[in-house]
Amino acid sequence: YAAFVLATGHHTPYGWQDGAIPHGKERHPVRGVDWYDAGAYCDWLSSSSGRKFRLPNEAEWEKAARGTDGRIWPWGDDPPDAARCNFNRNVGDTTPVGAYPRGVSPFGALDMAGNVWEWTRSLWGKDFSKPTYGYPYRADDGRENLAAGRTTCRVLRGGSYYDGAGNVRCAFRCWDVPYLGNDD
Repeated sequence: YAAFVLATGHHTPYGWQDGAIPHGKERHPVRGVDWYDAGAYCDWLSSSSGRKFRLPNEAEWEKAARGTDGRIWPWGDDPPDAARCNFNRNVGDTTPVGAYPRGVSPFGALDMAGNVWEWTRSLWGKDFSKPTYGYPYRADDGRENLAAGRTTCRVLRGGSYYDGAGNVRCAFRCWDVPYLGNDD
């Protein structure tokens, strides 16, 4: 993300001083990016690498996190603990990417539970209290409308370092408005 900011002049996220990553956070996930920032990063990465990158829809995110066998957490059905993910304020801040190899998903994805919430491209809807787009997942029901307005919430997945075990489950869904860069 630092390379993206440097190359494009994109604004820096939460916690960065004078355009630089906070000391000691060089390997931590970036915090405080909104949905548009995340998309701009994917676009930049695509154009600079010659490969296609985009935010996953929530079904893709969930499959990467839980696999195809219905597991509760990326590593299986045993509850989270301090060896598998950063959750429940057990560290009190973010941790470096890849710090929990015992929390790996069936597809080899790390950090799918805890540490920071992750944006998906999928819509939640306008009503915060109840998702417009629920389950079963249907890609053709309008939830993948990338042009939905700034007031239509997007789905976040994965939980963060301050969330309890229930919020870091693979199936847990959260939301935020796309123009807010939650600091976690």
